[in-house]
Amino acid sequence: MRHALLALGAFGVAAGSAGCDLLAACTMPSACPALAEHPPPSFDVRYHTSAGNFTVRTTTSWAPPYAARFWRLARVAYMDGGPFYRVDRRDATDAFVVQFGYRGDPLTDQCWDENQSSNDTWSVHAPGNVRGTVAFAMGSVPPNSNCTSAQYCAQGFSTSVFINYADNSKLDASGFSIFGRVLPPGMDVVDRLYAGYGECAELCPASGHASPFCIGRGAACAGVSMDRLLDEGADYWRREKPRLDFIRSVEIVSPTPAQPARVAEADA
Repeated sequence: MRHALLALGAFGVAAGSAGCDLLAACTMPSACPALAEHPPPSFDVRYHTSAGNFTVRTTTSWAPPYAARFWRLARVAYMDGGPFYRVDRRDATDAFVVQFGYRGDPLTDQCWDENQSSNDTWSVHAPGNVRGTVAFAMGSVPPNSNCTSAQYCAQGFSTSVFINYADNSKLDASGFSIFGRVLPPGMDVVDRLYAGYGECAELCPASGHASPFCIGRGAACAGVSMDRLLDEGADYWRREKPRLDFIRSVEIVSPTPAQPARVAEADA
């Protein structure tokens, strides 16, 4: 996947908590003080989307490196305005994941991708990648202690996360560590996200080697081009994939940064 640094997209670089400069923060976290915070033991993040609202409850002990990143991304509202760019769901019996996290600023998204966090020690917590659980999308690296798969071993991650539509326990061996789950009845909203475009183009090319996580072939692979999303940002998906659902705003609803670290009930 190409990460060329091109012109800014429609959202600019200043966004999130107190006008945090997310482009500067990708290499200098002190540009956003919230990025130095440690997450509470459990917290709820609510997504207000074009398809409705849902809430993700995070349990930090399941996967501390990922929970910390998810908390910080929510604190700076990184995903505000971003699309659900990979929605692998044909029907109730043929579904995989929904993926999101890039905000639509080419320079900003590419910078965070080039300055990834990594995990080579944290194993997948029970119940693993089952329906409704949430994990980070990660690149493949040589085998390490965090995975048992001989084919794909996940480690580097930036801002892209996914929600499991189905029992995807096959992802556990590759080290895709879950850090939270969608609270009921939030999966009703996740199930409504627009899925008509199909699998991301780069994952299942018409010829050559396909990703081991590709879902679909031929016309089913007419989805978002991740290269173009990262190169062109919001201009691309709004113009060529206008039916994609998107995130209107993100908020931490329990606990808020000013509250003690406790779990409160939150509606999805």
